[in-house]
Amino acid sequence: MDSLMPANQLLKKAAPVLPVSDEDLIYKGVVAGVSERLFTLKRRKAQLERKYGSIDKLTTRVKFEGSIADDHTLYTDLLEWRAIDHELSGLLVIFEDI
Repeated sequence: MDSLMPANQLLKKAAPVLPVSDEDLIYKGVVAGVSERLFTLKRRKAQLERKYGSIDKLTTRVKFEGSIADDHTLYTDLLEWRAIDHELSGLLVIFEDI
């Protein structure tokens, strides 16, 4: 990323050329980034749902089966799913604020 122009310089160059304000450019960039992240997280969550059914079913499996010494897949998938849900809720708040 060192070769990229700093954001403030890029904004100063783009704002006079594009038919939108610099504030609009910032909003569009945030919306694009949030949208892309939402898509990525929802795709991964759908994979987990296909694999385990629901987060509740996976939680139950982890409680009863635990983690095998050499395989922590259930537990790591549960942690990932919880992190996805947490991040999704934060991203949706950003969309509500825009």
